[in-house]
Amino acid sequence: MAESSLESYLTCSVCLDILTEPVSLSCHHSFCKRCLTEHWARQPSRPCPVCRRRSSKEDLDVNFALKELTSEPPSAQTQRQWSVCPSHPQVPPLFCLDDSRPLCPLCEFSLHPQHRVVSGEEAQRRLKELISSQLQALTEEKHQCEELQQSYEEIQLYAEKQAGDCERHIRAGFSRLHQFLQEEEQRALSALREEQLRQKKNISPELEKLREKLSSVDKIIQELQQQLETHTYRPRQESTPPRPRPKAGLLLDQAKVLGNLGFRVWTRMKRLVTYQPVVLDPNTAYPELSLSDDLNTVRRTETLDKELPEVPERFSHWAIVLGSVGYSSGTHQWDVEVGDHPHWYIGVAKDSVERKEKSRASLVNELLGFGLYAGQYHNGSKYVKVKKSPEKIRVMLDFNKVTLSFSDADHMTPLYSLTVPKGTSTDKLFPFFWVGPAGGAKTKELKICEVQSEDSHSMDYPLSF
Repeated sequence: MAESSLESYLTCSVCLDILTEPVSLSCHHSFCKRCLTEHWARQPSRPCPVCRRRSSKEDLDVNFALKELTSEPPSAQTQRQWSVCPSHPQVPPLFCLDDSRPLCPLCEFSLHPQHRVVSGEEAQRRLKELISSQLQALTEEKHQCEELQQSYEEIQLYAEKQAGDCERHIRAGFSRLHQFLQEEEQRALSALREEQLRQKKNISPELEKLREKLSSVDKIIQELQQQLETHTYRPRQESTPPRPRPKAGLLLDQAKVLGNLGFRVWTRMKRLVTYQPVVLDPNTAYPELSLSDDLNTVRRTETLDKELPEVPERFSHWAIVLGSVGYSSGTHQWDVEVGDHPHWYIGVAKDSVERKEKSRASLVNELLGFGLYAGQYHNGSKYVKVKKSPEKIRVMLDFNKVTLSFSDADHMTPLYSLTVPKGTSTDKLFPFFWVGPAGGAKTKELKICEVQSEDSHSMDYPLSF
């Protein structure tokens, strides 16, 4: 048994023969120097032929301990009990653990006074244990890599589904915009046609009068020419009329047709698009949460979405979803429609919030919020007294005043406020939303709304279809 283990340890995995000029890699696999060099010549990434781990070694140093062990065939070595000294071939050798090589007890033992020296049998036992331990570690590493590979493959499949959903939403949104712009184009062209009709109606009577005038003048000219020919003169007593000139307002009102055309179209387009002060990040959403296509509403489904891959940013035990953008300075506010939903908790979360722990205690100091549960309002740790139940909550995060406040957005009455703890200036705060079961309530979801203000429709704002 020992002979078989030793022989397998001294066998090159490439040529399947006893190691020649043995070299060892950092993964503890050993090969013939020539075999490994030829293998790497075909594989520029320099992987280990056994475990495929890439090697950072530039120079291959000979493992002299293995070279000593392979100086003779394993069977002969076993028969001679690892004889390493030609002067004492019959004396069983010892093995120096610090130098990783056998030594003669009579000639070399005195040269290793501070080293750990064991018998050959003990060295074989330890070597077997080392190899077994390495094999177990590599097997576990292989299993972990296979699990990670499967996770990556699942993530890639889901990412392709995400891409398909995004493309569908993008095409639908731009299709609505294209249709709207086509309708606006027809509206503008119709206005142009109406202006053309107005212009024609104004100029047509003037042209008719001018034609009648021309006809009358032609008739008078003919009469006067006839008088000249017949020498019968009857001078006209009429005074010379003023020079005819075109009247004002006969051209198209081009300014009316084209003036502020783009702005007028954009103003009407605002009915199709809305600004989202907070865009939900679906990659953080608990698997029982369902988000709308435009990522501004969230509801509890009570059914786990098994297609969702397990990624580090996702909450695994709490029905929470985060906003996609975190804040560390300035003032930010957003409204949340809660209606009569009976279970919700909203506010901001530290970027360092623990997303995989099941214990509620792990979230207490990481979530700063205000919510409703079982008919009572709370701040996460204690109840808060509220006179009138709000249907829309305004959340304001003010880093200048270092405060987070909640108010009734419909009546502008304060509900609850707190001081943002020190030390969060470098730790971004992300909007968070916890949603419980809606039960029999009319409101089934939480919806994020824009806070209406004078500059709320700035063109710098992101738009949602």
